[in-house]
Amino acid sequence: MNKFSLSLFSRLYLSILVVIFFSVGLTKLVVDMYYEQEELNDFIRDASHIAEEINIDTIAPIEKHIEIPSPYARDFTAKIIKVHQNTKSCNSCQLEFTTNSASYYERGYGGRIALFTLANSSYKIIISEKSEDELNYDSFSTMDIDEAAFYLLILVSSIFIAITIYWPIKQLQQQIKGLVDSHQQFGKGNMQARADERIQKPLDELAHSFNEMAFAIAEGVKESGIFSQAIPHEVRTPLSRIQLASDLIRKKTNQADILELVSDVERYVVDINELTNQIVEFSRLNTATAAEAYEHFQTFEIKSFVESRLNLLTKEQEIKVILKIDESIEMTTNPVYLRLLVDNFVKNALSHAQKTIQLSANDNNNQLSFAVEDDGSGISPDDWPTIFIPFARLDKSRSRKTGGLGLGLPIAKAAANKMQGNITVATSKLGGAMFILTIVKDKENV
Repeated sequence: MNKFSLSLFSRLYLSILVVIFFSVGLTKLVVDMYYEQEELNDFIRDASHIAEEINIDTIAPIEKHIEIPSPYARDFTAKIIKVHQNTKSCNSCQLEFTTNSASYYERGYGGRIALFTLANSSYKIIISEKSEDELNYDSFSTMDIDEAAFYLLILVSSIFIAITIYWPIKQLQQQIKGLVDSHQQFGKGNMQARADERIQKPLDELAHSFNEMAFAIAEGVKESGIFSQAIPHEVRTPLSRIQLASDLIRKKTNQADILELVSDVERYVVDINELTNQIVEFSRLNTATAAEAYEHFQTFEIKSFVESRLNLLTKEQEIKVILKIDESIEMTTNPVYLRLLVDNFVKNALSHAQKTIQLSANDNNNQLSFAVEDDGSGISPDDWPTIFIPFARLDKSRSRKTGGLGLGLPIAKAAANKMQGNITVATSKLGGAMFILTIVKDKENV
């Protein structure tokens, strides 16, 4: 996923901001067009009224001074010009509107003029708006004040709209964050994590649905835990009886075929006993909460810990063990989880190695990695996603004949999850399989 991509709410806030600016710009454009048309209408009305007041039809072309009636004299001027044929009345003007009696122009440097033609004459009367210099207004004109008031109104309205929209979205964001936190806590193993249903619709339905799901899962895990804890007790009783019976048979007979059969039964009993132990361990890992695990966290040297486990696991093995772990590398975690992971990784490697296994650890850039590899036949990359499924079976080279019961790697995977780590599978340079535990060190105490 692109780490620079914006979140949903960031995009939403940005969209709101764009809409507000677009709305302000569009409003300003429409208002300006409206004001411009109104100003033209006002000028046409005022110019026409001035023409009526001065009675242009009675004015002689020789008159030089035209009196404009009050109150228009303050804003308008009027004069007579002679227009020759094929000569434009105003070279720098743009025609805006025309009637049978007059033409109305906008001057290039601002303001408007109206041209009225005198009857039976080549003379015209020009009624024009005075410039700002002629008006001698204060530094801030009425137009400036109106424009400032408009922008102030737009600013206040935009702020009001932004606040009105922001708070509901902010509340929605916080409620969604609360739902995400509940999901994350439940995903980390806190079976008591529940979402707050006292939130707005339709999020309350999502919270209610999550709580029902969480309750069902928690009950299922609880029942599974009780069931798995009951298995050893219920299974070991008949196993003890089978062992007692096999001992009695061994004492009462000397027949080789019967003794071989008894030995097979005893091996099966050992396998079943080991399987029940692994089921209990797997169940405990899946039902343990983060708080329970954190109570037993310790900091210790990985090398000494691994050496102590190797002394027990390789005591009767003829496999060569290569250890590449620096004494300075430490880890803070629950030692039970690390023991389960190391033991199952090593047992798996010993079961499939031909001559050599290798254990190594590295601490680089706040990331701790621990690897176990062997020189066996290896695992096909197509089977890598399958090997951590309980009781999953691969080819004949990795079956119960090699001593596996189908729960070793799933137990290691569950232990890695409890340590906030990740397990990856690769092909070892030794030729066999390579299992790598990776932990970001700042997550060790989570």
